[in-house]
Amino acid sequence: MRVRASEWILAIVTTDPDYRATGAAPVFYARDRDDLERIALYLSRVTLGSAHEIQPGTLVIMRH
Repeated sequence: MRVRASEWILAIVTTDPDYRATGAAPVFYARDRDDLERIALYLSRVTLGSAHEIQPGTLVIMRH
């Protein structure tokens, strides 16, 4: 069975307007920390994924 990272990463949420993803996951831009957490919470619920902070101001929504 072959598993690729693109199958686990469902979305990226960031407050950094210059952030550019190189993968296939959609990127959502948040205005501030509260907006970041709100978007990540909604996306996690909708996709049944989990949010993980990969750097300050950037979260990935992943499926485990």
